[in-house]
Amino acid sequence: MAKIFATTFKILLPLVILGAGAGSFGYFVSSKAIEKPKEVNERSWNVSVIEARPRTLVPTVAVFGTIISARNVDLRSLVAGEVIHVAETFREGAHLKKGDLLVEVDPFAYRSNVAEKEAAVLEARSRLAELQAVVKSDRILLVRDKEILELEKRNVARSEKLRKKGNISDKSLDTAKTNLSRQHQQHEQRVAQTAIQNARIGQQRATLQRQQIGLSIAKRDLENTRLLAPFSGYLSNISVELGMRIDAKDQVAKIIDATRMEVQFHLSNQQYGVLLDSSEGVVGRNVNVSWTAGRSLHSFEGEIARIGSEIKSETGGVEIYAVLKKSPQLQRLRPGAFVDVTLNSVSFENAIKLPDHAIFENDRVYIVEDGRLQPRKVNILSSDGTDLIVGGDLNAGDKILTSRFAEVGPGIKVEIR
Repeated sequence: MAKIFATTFKILLPLVILGAGAGSFGYFVSSKAIEKPKEVNERSWNVSVIEARPRTLVPTVAVFGTIISARNVDLRSLVAGEVIHVAETFREGAHLKKGDLLVEVDPFAYRSNVAEKEAAVLEARSRLAELQAVVKSDRILLVRDKEILELEKRNVARSEKLRKKGNISDKSLDTAKTNLSRQHQQHEQRVAQTAIQNARIGQQRATLQRQQIGLSIAKRDLENTRLLAPFSGYLSNISVELGMRIDAKDQVAKIIDATRMEVQFHLSNQQYGVLLDSSEGVVGRNVNVSWTAGRSLHSFEGEIARIGSEIKSETGGVEIYAVLKKSPQLQRLRPGAFVDVTLNSVSFENAIKLPDHAIFENDRVYIVEDGRLQPRKVNILSSDGTDLIVGGDLNAGDKILTSRFAEVGPGIKVEIR
């Protein structure tokens, strides 16, 4: 009996434990607290917007430039000698007018050379006149010789007739023929002499011309002893003083044209391409130049005259040269001045100007519609670095997002502040 009880106890004990455990689990499950889910409130972002106002826009290209001289010349002495005069205005930075005397080289040797060449020309001209007189005389004598020759021919013919009749001797006929032969010879010599004299006249004319050329060179050298300003401008690189001996081609100074200034500036590949594709092109466009000197601002107007000969490989852009229009203030400028350059770009119709931070993913903006963001695709027409001109799927009055935050995207709830 005890054995049966022990066996039954072993079987029922696990079942009781399992039942107690299941009952406890059921109790805990039925008695646990039920937590109700909290309602999630959607976040609204405070944003800034700009109102779309499509209109015709003409963007301004603003770049930096450098003033250069359109013309500068190294002044060199054209003759050698001692500098005997230096102008008071021959100083570094001095302003000169066209034709002003700068320096003068001792002209004594060059005046003497001119006098010598003048004498040589006079001698050659006199010799030519002499030869021409001889030729004139020979031509007169040639006419006389020809007349005498005709007389001798008739005399021979008459003597032959008389000899046939026996009226004269053979000796008289031979004398007539000898005179005719002698006159023939004299006539031929006269013709040859005249030809020789004509050839000598040609040679003498060449000699006279050569002497005249030498005289012209001597006179030019004499004029070149006085070095004059070829145009109005400023002096620099002065290298000559009074009493100094200089040789031909020695540099005396450098003169910079004060009336022809240019501004050189750089356009990027994008800026150049926009202007190049426009109907106005690049050359001929007006530019505005501003130069700040201390507290003073000086403004100049100019016109693009030419484009650089090559594209800069390091920047992808091109150099532009504009000629500044003449004005009284132009003389204040100096080459090397750093200036601001502005010019109008291509006009865009039905375009909108936006800050660059209003563009997302290169070609997208967001507008606020019914309190939520809606994407719109745009085309970037122009850029000046901070502002963009765009066109695309935008209407007048659209509120365009200008704020940036990480969660920006379609459908995001926003509130305009």
